[in-house]
Amino acid sequence: MEAPQQSAGDPDAELQIAVQQAGDDHEALIRNLEAYLVRYPESPRRVAIYRALAQSEMQIHNQKRALEYAEKVVAIQPEDSQSMYLAAMILEKMPDQASQLHGMDYDTRLIERVAKADPESRPQQMTLDDWQAGRKKFATELYVLRGRTERHLNKNEEAVKDFTAGFQLQPSADAALNLGEIAEQEKKSDEAIWQYAFAFILAGEDPDTAALNQNAMRLRMGNLWRLTHNSNAGLGDIVLTAFDKNKEMAKADQLDTPVYNKGVTDLLQFSLRQVDGKGAVKLADDHGRIVILNFWTSWCAYCRTMENLLANVRAKISGHDDVLTLAVNADEDGTLAAPFLEEQKVEGTAVFADGLDQALHVESIPTVIVLDRAGKIVYRAQGYAPDDFVDAVSGAINKALVAK
Repeated sequence: MEAPQQSAGDPDAELQIAVQQAGDDHEALIRNLEAYLVRYPESPRRVAIYRALAQSEMQIHNQKRALEYAEKVVAIQPEDSQSMYLAAMILEKMPDQASQLHGMDYDTRLIERVAKADPESRPQQMTLDDWQAGRKKFATELYVLRGRTERHLNKNEEAVKDFTAGFQLQPSADAALNLGEIAEQEKKSDEAIWQYAFAFILAGEDPDTAALNQNAMRLRMGNLWRLTHNSNAGLGDIVLTAFDKNKEMAKADQLDTPVYNKGVTDLLQFSLRQVDGKGAVKLADDHGRIVILNFWTSWCAYCRTMENLLANVRAKISGHDDVLTLAVNADEDGTLAAPFLEEQKVEGTAVFADGLDQALHVESIPTVIVLDRAGKIVYRAQGYAPDDFVDAVSGAINKALVAK
């Protein structure tokens, strides 16, 4: 069918006709869109066209061409996470090492991007809970994808770390199956059986893992159990325990109340775990000191700038040993804190919020709160507001220092 005469020279009209004529035929859509790009190679809509071409090529199982278009999108819009993820998935399946390393680079960039994602940038119609759930699911998929690529490259130690990180974020049959295969390969039969049991249970619950054959996993698990125990006795207990453990993890993941400091309302009764694992900070032990609480997360861009402001505050109050700074991590996923600290210098003792953010009604990141010697709030800066921040904070601290 020829385009209507009135559309000649009208790029938007021609694009609309190209899409309409193709209907649900992916091959026809590819032909039409590629012809359109020949006519309008610098079209302002070419990123969206490349995206549509990549998806259509995937539908007809032409992964090489899908990769080309996905990478064209990334070249123009490096922040396009979905196109980068599509490219990483395709590259993982390539037989050559260079492609797999290229895909792993994409994956690593995406993991870092997700870790720093700002919830304030989410679509207005999306709730914070939905955004956090989607972020966790995507992070899990990224860790598992990078783990699979590392396995292809015989980097099992790195793969185990990524599969474990993904599983801890959100239990995944794919992660458990890979962990089981690595454990079996390394002759760790008991560990392998446990992981296969988790994979067996999870594959039956998650429609996204339909490709993982439960029957095949049951057979593999049973064969390994008989090989190491000379009978079937006891395997059922392993499966039931894995089932119960999975339910416990799912229940814990749904709890709104933090595990740490549950029910604590008195600030001085809070005990905050240190990020480096060296025990906990008990606020009661610092009773009588001025405490600066700097609430931060790994995804907060302003938290990096806040460090410069706090350095200026410390310069203004230098010489006072009875002022304590706590860098309080409020990430939903605590595993993101340590990598951030390795990259970014944060002054003060780094601790997890462990419910303190909820007790103090911290609703924006960054937030800085100053407690006086009695543990009462004498200053609060919620969000990033640099104007007069240094003078206001140092003034509140100096006032608290001389108060009787």
